[in-house]
Amino acid sequence: MGREALIAREAEAWAEFRAEVDRLTPEQREVPNANAEGWSVRDVLWHIAYWWNDLSRLVEEVNSGTAFVEPPEDDEATNADNARVLAESRQMTIDAVERAVEAARARLLSAWSELTDPVDEGLERWFVWETIEHYEEHVEDARRSAEEIGRRG
Repeated sequence: MGREALIAREAEAWAEFRAEVDRLTPEQREVPNANAEGWSVRDVLWHIAYWWNDLSRLVEEVNSGTAFVEPPEDDEATNADNARVLAESRQMTIDAVERAVEAARARLLSAWSELTDPVDEGLERWFVWETIEHYEEHVEDARRSAEEIGRRG
């Protein structure tokens, strides 16, 4: 698809996700009602930022001349990472998470924009997975949280 087209798709998907998050006040983003596991929107945001940073590292390696090697799928390791990231987010303020989200997205988009076309298919898949598809996966969490808080308020 190409680097620029993916940047445009990412921006659209992020805007949709972010619009749902922005329906909530910073305090409401800390309410643990986003999913059945008791995550808050703060937790979801930190989770996304973590995986952006992981992808940024891969993209930066490619930009430095290293061939992209698709990381092996390891559900057990991913679940362990997600549990650790969840524990981290619960120790953070929403302000700290929001700053980290801005920094992680800027890092990812900067690294991505430095790639030259054509982008490796595997790396392109990871970009879509960790951005567009990740936002689509979690937009319902933010929407659910906003709707539940709206019903209470």
